[in-house]
Amino acid sequence: MPASSHFASEDPADPVAIVWADPDGRPMRLVWAGARWRVTDRPTVITEPVSWWRRLDPDARSAHLAPRTCTGWRFQATADDGRTCILDVRDDGDAARWFVVKVYN
Repeated sequence: MPASSHFASEDPADPVAIVWADPDGRPMRLVWAGARWRVTDRPTVITEPVSWWRRLDPDARSAHLAPRTCTGWRFQATADDGRTCILDVRDDGDAARWFVVKVYN
């Protein structure tokens, strides 16, 4: 597939996804954009420095030393109709309702 056919959408048309996760919190399946999707690879955790670290390191000179927290997941998902994409999702406090923040087609 030519590189021009791949793109990332920073603003998905339907950002809300209902997610089912395993006991460790890894996404397993979801309902998003009117379709049922299965996670078809091993999800990769997305992390960022904990918020309180910025007060200790305002110039970000020691950002590599900061404790990190899980802010979301990146995974390949396959819809029941065979469509496949990579999704970046973030949990906003509700264990089942997550937000799709980036889509790679």
